[in-house]
Amino acid sequence: MKPTVYLTAKVLPGNKIELESSDLLEGQIVEVVIILPEARKDNSTENSDFLDLERRKAFLKLPISERRRIMEAQADKMLSHYQEDSEWQELMAGDIIDY
Repeated sequence: MKPTVYLTAKVLPGNKIELESSDLLEGQIVEVVIILPEARKDNSTENSDFLDLERRKAFLKLPISERRRIMEAQADKMLSHYQEDSEWQELMAGDIIDY
């Protein structure tokens, strides 16, 4: 498993994101994954970002057995979703065309 650093960032003017972490070395090559928060009914995105971070931190503090149980339940939910929705299978059925 790759070492992981979880950071949150605010999108700056010009749609730029700046990351800073003492765990990163200057010149080091890193992979960056951006996870967009789900749309919320309230307009308080700053507060919801904080709650998402707190939920992630709380999840990481759980015992590994509890994290596995939660992820297994999420995987089962996604399995039923993909079994019910066949639209994605139609997308994967065609030939790959190299332009």
